[in-house]
Formats: sequence, C-alpha cells, structure tokens
Amino acid sequence: MQNLYLATTFAAAIACLLTSLLIFARRKSGERSRIILGCIILFSVSNYITRFYALCNGKQPELIISVPMLLLAIFMVISYIMYPIEVISPGYLNTWRIIKLYSPVLFLALIYNVLRIFGATFPPYHSLLEMLPHFSRIDVWSRIFLAILAFTPVFLIFTIPYTRRYNNTDRVWMMKYTMCFIVNTIAYIVILISDHLIIKTLYYYVSAGCSIYIAYMELFERLIKQPESNIAENIYEDSKETEYIEETEEKPNSLCERVVIHMRHTLDYRNPDISLNSMAASLYTNRTTLSKALRELGYTNFNAYINSLRIEDFINRVKNERIYNYQDIFYNVGFRSRSTAIRNFKQYTGKTPSEYFSK
Repeated sequence: MQNLYLATTFAAAIACLLTSLLIFARRKSGERSRIILGCIILFSVSNYITRFYALCNGKQPELIISVPMLLLAIFMVISYIMYPIEVISPGYLNTWRIIKLYSPVLFLALIYNVLRIFGATFPPYHSLLEMLPHFSRIDVWSRIFLAILAFTPVFLIFTIPYTRRYNNTDRVWMMKYTMCFIVNTIAYIVILISDHLIIKTLYYYVSAGCSIYIAYMELFERLIKQPESNIAENIYEDSKETEYIEETEEKPNSLCERVVIHMRHTLDYRNPDISLNSMAASLYTNRTTLSKALRELGYTNFNAYINSLRIEDFINRVKNERIYNYQDIFYNVGFRSRSTAIRNFKQYTGKTPSEYFSK
C-alpha cells in the first residue's frame, strides 16, 4: 500500500505539472485568469513533489494536521478563490485587494511564529481523531479552528462583484466550479479526520482530478463573449465614423481612423490589462507605429489616450445614467483604483468628480 501511495503522489504531481504547463501555453493576451489558475496548480505540484521527495528518502513528510500544513491549506483555498474572481471581474484584483485576501493567513502565520519564539509547543498529531482526547489543550483548539477556517473561504465565491463590461462565464460554469471546489475541500477535511493510508491515497486522486477538471472547464467550456451592450453602442458609433472623418481638416492617417473606430466598437479601454502591445496586436501593427498614430491624434502616449477615453466614458455614464457611486463606475470603465482614477480625472478636467458634477 505504501508503494501505491508513493506512485499516486508522483502521478498527481506529474498530471498537475502538465496541466499547469498547458494552461500557461493556452493563455490569452490581456487575460490573467489562466495565468492565475496555472500558478495555483503549480502550488499543488510543489506540495506533491515535496511529499514525494520526503517519502523517497525515508523521511516523514510534514503531518497534515500540523499548523504549517493547515496554514498552507488555507493559503491554497484562498488562491482557488482568486481564479473565479478574475474570471467574473477581470481587473478587480489589484495588489491591495490581493493583500487583503491573504491577510487572514498572513496574520495567523505571524501569530504562530510569535508563539514559537516565546516557547509555545505544538505536539505532533496524525489526525483530528487523535487530538480529541487532548481537547482541553490550546494547541488542539487552534488546529481545529484552522481546519474549520480552511472550509469557509468557499462562501467568498458568492460575494464576487460582477462587472458590466465582461460576460466571461455563466451560472452553470459557476456552479460546476463551486461544486468541484467544495468536493476538493471536503476531501481535505476527510484526511484531516483520518490518517489512514488508503484515504490519503484517494485524496490525491480527488485533488488532482479536481484541478484537471477545472483546467478542462477553463480551456473547453468557459467562453468569453462580447458584451451585449456593445451591439447597441456599435449601431450608434457607426454613424460617428463618417462624422469623425468629415470633421478632420486633412485626410487622417488610416491607422488613426482604425484606432478610433476600434476603440468605439470594442471599448477595449475598459479592460484594465490593456497594453500598447495588446492594442497593437489587435490592430495588426507594431507598438512604434501605433505610438506615432496616437501622437498624431494629439496624445502624448498610450496611457494618456486610454485614460482620456475612460474619463470621457465615466463622465457620460454619470450624466446619462445618473449614477453617483463614482467608485463603481471608475472600476467599470477600466481603472484599478479610486486614487488613480481621481488623479487622472483631475488632470483631464482640472477638477475632482464632486466639483465637476456639482455645477
């Protein structure tokens, strides 16, 4: 049975490694979801390889019920939350939000290390059942608390904010992912309860299987759709194309026309990950030629052009929709943070949003 457990650990590591490499190879320009998913699966690979290496050398791997392993489990669960957040709300995750997402596990890790410095001991246990006779000990309480905490992040999936710009998934995909995530978490809780070798072996099948199935859904089931709102906007913008050309004193550069028409049709500036390279690829040109075209349009650089479109979009939406939750609109038009949006708004209009709309 020990050999089967060893072979399963190795097979799970190889399967997840190949899956993560496939995810990276099939990543899409301007999308971070596949990069995040690939990194998450690589975290699992590192855990499998570590345990496989210890077993091959006759060493006892870190006990599954130890505090470091429980903290690692919470870290992994939170990481698996990041993926659907990026799918549902591309660009919502910035540095500060990622720090807040991981703050509970960072705080608990800090407490654990401080206790160790002051001489606190955490006797080794192989399972939750083995700890029950010592229920009065504080170290047992702490590990039970961490085990419960490892399951709770699954509910964060249902609080993910949706954007109006993207329609990257549907309810069916979300339910499949949630069920897969719950199955994986329950399997982990089971091996915490019992340390039997058969159960640990089965867990690797379940864990690796869930990761592979999530990758399959990402590659073959989740389709990225154009926002329905663009259909109506495109009809309106078609009438603007001729107006733009007629208002130009001299015949404009064809690339300049393509830039303006492309942005009016696709609203790509609402993508917080848009870059000069990705836009150049969409227009079948290079970054040098595109930068020159943007200067001909009167913009000093790519960022100035994109931010001006975002500010104009923001102003129009506030005026037309009479929505005064500025932070949500700033996010929907492509800004990652409120401070960046307000700074650009003030550079563009000379006023803050409150001052601008108070008149």
